[in-house]
Amino acid sequence: MSFNYFANPRAFAYLADKGKGCHFCKTNEDCLDGANLFGLEDIVAVCFDCMAAGKLIELDISANVINESALDSELNTVAVSNEITYCTPSLPTWQDSHWPVKNGKPYRFIKIASKLDYDSKVQFVDTLFDCDQDPELWDMLPDHKIENIKDGQYDISFYLFEDSGEKLTIWDAN
Repeated sequence: MSFNYFANPRAFAYLADKGKGCHFCKTNEDCLDGANLFGLEDIVAVCFDCMAAGKLIELDISANVINESALDSELNTVAVSNEITYCTPSLPTWQDSHWPVKNGKPYRFIKIASKLDYDSKVQFVDTLFDCDQDPELWDMLPDHKIENIKDGQYDISFYLFEDSGEKLTIWDAN
C-alpha cells in the first residue's frame, strides 16, 4: 500500500497491536492504531486500504490537520485536504500539529530524521520549517540511522518531509 503523503507507514506510523482488526473490513493486516485518530466515534483500528479509500470520512474521523487555505489554489484544495486529513496515516508526533505546507504545496512525510538524513548542519538548519532556524537543534538529532518509529522516539524528535527533492523538517518535544 502506498500513500501519496506518507512514505513508509509500516516503519513510521502508529500501528495497531496484533489481533486488532480494521473497524471497516475486519482484516488484521496493516492496521493503524485508532487511538491516534480524532472524531466523535472511537475505533480500535483502520487498515491501510480502508484509510486510503476514505472510509474515515463516513464517520468524520480524521488522522491529520492541514490548513487548507495555505494550499495553492492551482491544486484541488478540497481533495488534497481530504486526502491528508482522512486518507493519510497520522504523523508520529508527540503533540498535535498541522501538516506542513510550503509555497502552497503539502510535503510528503519521509521518516523520523537523524543527522544522517542531511548533507550538513547548514542543510538541516535551512530545512527547519515554521520555527526558529536554531543551529543548536543539530546537536539534538540522533547520530544513528533511524529505520522505524521505535528507533526514533526521543524527548525531541525531528520529522523529515520532502517535495521534489526539497527537504523540510519539523520538530516536536514530548
